[in-house]
Amino acid sequence: MTNSDATLVRALLKKQRIEAMYRYRRGKFDVVGFLLSALLIAAIVALFVVFFGKFVDIFTSVKGLFGAEAASGGEPRPAFHYDLRTYELLTLMYAVAFLFMLISAISQINRQIFDADGARLYSAMPIDATSLYIAKAITIYFSQLLVSFVVVFTVNLTVFFRVVTKVAFGWQFWVTTVATCLVLPLLTIAVGSLLALPVNWFKRFLKDRFVLNFLLVTALTGVAFWLYSIVLNAVRQMLLGDDLKYFFDEKKMTVLVKLVSCMYPIKWVVDLLLANVHPAASGIGHNALVAGLGIAAVLIVCIALSLVMLRYMLQRALQSRNVGSSNYIKHHSNLLAGKNGFFALVKKDFLLIFRTPSYMFSYLSVAVIMPLMVYFCMSVGSSLVKDLIGVNLDVELALFLTLLFGALTNIFCATNVSRDGEMFYSVKAYPLGYKSVFFSKIFLCMIVTVLSQLASATVLAATGMVRWYQALFLFATGAVFGFVNVCVATRYDFNHAHFSTDEDGEIKESGGVVSTIIVFGMLSAFVVGGVLLVVRVLTELKELSLGWLTYVLGMAIAAVCALLAYFYFVGRLGKKYYQFEGGEI
Repeated sequence: MTNSDATLVRALLKKQRIEAMYRYRRGKFDVVGFLLSALLIAAIVALFVVFFGKFVDIFTSVKGLFGAEAASGGEPRPAFHYDLRTYELLTLMYAVAFLFMLISAISQINRQIFDADGARLYSAMPIDATSLYIAKAITIYFSQLLVSFVVVFTVNLTVFFRVVTKVAFGWQFWVTTVATCLVLPLLTIAVGSLLALPVNWFKRFLKDRFVLNFLLVTALTGVAFWLYSIVLNAVRQMLLGDDLKYFFDEKKMTVLVKLVSCMYPIKWVVDLLLANVHPAASGIGHNALVAGLGIAAVLIVCIALSLVMLRYMLQRALQSRNVGSSNYIKHHSNLLAGKNGFFALVKKDFLLIFRTPSYMFSYLSVAVIMPLMVYFCMSVGSSLVKDLIGVNLDVELALFLTLLFGALTNIFCATNVSRDGEMFYSVKAYPLGYKSVFFSKIFLCMIVTVLSQLASATVLAATGMVRWYQALFLFATGAVFGFVNVCVATRYDFNHAHFSTDEDGEIKESGGVVSTIIVFGMLSAFVVGGVLLVVRVLTELKELSLGWLTYVLGMAIAAVCALLAYFYFVGRLGKKYYQFEGGEI
């Protein structure tokens, strides 16, 4: 790289740093979202350390040689299987981390190159593709590096404190831990650079195929929650004291060992990490030189191929931003036919959501998957609560899960006004009253909420987790609280309207509105669900047959909250609507 190229890269990095700092200025920084994310990450790390630590104890106690390792013959040497199990466990954990970081890297590369707002500006400036790519890659690397440090140190510290009495970890382990943190983002960006263009092609292929896009995303989300349910079931077994060691029989361990042996380049990363852990480790393929050369080769090949594709990638990206993407065109034969204004607005909002991939995933796909989310959590939580507390709390637990996931499903209401963008002014100029404008949004949201709640209650009843009359109660209460969330979210968004300046009008930063609504929904679920759980436990412990209190209190609280939310929504709504001049930009 010449001096001029280095200067250009520094200038681009400075520009990106200034743009990033702009988001933290007063009025732009999402304090609620930041605190919520920090608390969520802290909670996840804490829970992971607890349960992963127990899992480490179970997994490393599985003795024996399996798969290709068994071919060497003989019984495992003393303490040898601890090294072997630790090696396999770390390889699996790093593979999962690598997969998620790779997905994030591909998304960031596509967003920074293909979807960047400054692409049109760059196309008119004397900026070469290599300098632009290097600047973007450095920014992505540092964001990946933060994730890498959190994941790697959490996993390695947990393993260290669990197996330190069995495996000799020296200072080399901590040096290679830091090296692992630095290498993982390099690998994810290198591999992600190769996959970014095919992924972008696939996204463009799906862009105007809305139904196929919706079905694919919904199916992938369902699979993700199915895998999540497997993890929850394992956690339940550990909490109940069930020994998972017997789950890892010879057949499963043979498959696992074969899988680990194919996990390149992650296998090389673990080889470097554990190369000096124990003398016996030399018997399970830990070779630092081979691992280092393998990682270097992967990086060189991926970077070389990426540079070959680079010019085409950026040229295509800049052209697509200049020319613009194709618009969805459909022939209408009845444009002159009269249409009801209210239902026309409902259709407009639905098409806006359905034809925007990020909205479609966050809003519709999550609503479709909600019954599975409730079912998976209920299948694990029901038996867990019975065994730990000794009280049947199926209805109360189902109601809590229904309210919690219903609140998360209804977060799309938090952009009911903002996602209209400049279209909001056009609608305001139409000969339509403010009630039609806002209640059309409420109507659409309630359709999604009611259908989702109905499906959730039906699944619980059909699987025998609750009785049919209990399912009817869950449906009614969930629908009413859904109305509460919709009203509060829509009015709060109107009070803090945040219109996007992008060409497509898509909201990528909500200014804290979505975070606030998430917090409101989760708190309401915890408060209402917590009150009913406590009341039921206390009455059962006192041997009082007051199960009907759950139904009475649940509906009473729901009715009061619905009235308060409705009055909050309609309070001076017309006056504010006609005085509204513009959303925050």
